[in-house]
Amino acid sequence: MEWTVFGWAGIELEIPTTWELSGLSGDQKTGYLRLDDPEMPRLELKWAHTRRKKPDLHATLDEYFKLIRKTYKKGAELSFRRNVNFIKEEEFFEGRTVLGFSWKGSIRASGLIFHTGKRITIVQVMGRLKENWRPTVLRVFESITDRGNAPLTLWSAYGLKLGVPKEYKLERQKLLSGYLLFAFVAKPVRFQSAVRLAKLASNRLRNNGSLEDQDRRSGRTLGKHPSKNPVPDKGSLSVERYGPAEVMLSDYKNDPNPLEAWFRAKYAKAIRGYGFEVTSDTDSADERLTLIGEQTRLYDGVPFRPVLMLDKLSKRTALVFHLWRCNQSNRIYVIQSIGSTDARSTVQKVAESIKCHE
Repeated sequence: MEWTVFGWAGIELEIPTTWELSGLSGDQKTGYLRLDDPEMPRLELKWAHTRRKKPDLHATLDEYFKLIRKTYKKGAELSFRRNVNFIKEEEFFEGRTVLGFSWKGSIRASGLIFHTGKRITIVQVMGRLKENWRPTVLRVFESITDRGNAPLTLWSAYGLKLGVPKEYKLERQKLLSGYLLFAFVAKPVRFQSAVRLAKLASNRLRNNGSLEDQDRRSGRTLGKHPSKNPVPDKGSLSVERYGPAEVMLSDYKNDPNPLEAWFRAKYAKAIRGYGFEVTSDTDSADERLTLIGEQTRLYDGVPFRPVLMLDKLSKRTALVFHLWRCNQSNRIYVIQSIGSTDARSTVQKVAESIKCHE
């Protein structure tokens, strides 16, 4: 049996490669997912944020058992056990409180509830009644870790694994046979509204004098003027996988660069309003393109000092794309970042975390 590391919402564990996502709900804070193999459901994972330093795991287990009973017909034979000791190694219990359980009906299941940091996690592995599955259960349980504070959060689905900086939170995902999307939003950063800055600058110009002169007389700096209504700047990051690549690029095979032609057509709306530069990586085994740009403005090219000063104060939106065609897996990967800061290093980290083929 082959194994791989699966990650979601900061939780990582080892699973057989035949297990794949079949159910998903909630968000990064509180959610649920299920993994199936070709025969049956194999693993359920639930997580929830808690403010309690010592939550009652037995009460959580009571509610979980009630939920299991509801899924069975009345009168169906069910048996439950708690305080089951699956793991012997003391290192496993360091930094977390753990409660083991099991139940049996038409199938059987073994599970753990554990509390670490500010999260309660339930992991349950299921099998057939006469299946020799204990080695599988133990390997899954012994491998599970909560890496919510790690620099990169691992996300996995259908052979795609990516590491994303922890400040980015999953906003939405789309998991289809020929297309995968992971869309993230960074934690809001407080900054002064560019619109308000523009109005303030315009008023000062009407009162004569340059922006620097007005600031000098008033004893303040425009960029440091306090804002009564700060707005959040949400930097976005997305990772997409398309396939098969030869089908996606078939309409552009006569272009000098089919990948760039496909990208410009597919993302025409996303890059509209940006000035950018495209570079090609010819040293890579896979065809790669990087696009770096900034938001364009109506007054670009106007050599007027107050306008140039205003442009420096109202930060432009930065755009970064990195895409490549993996020849071995016959897929196209696209990483996109839009925000108030240049996220080239972030995009590079995410790209390096993706192994598009073995």
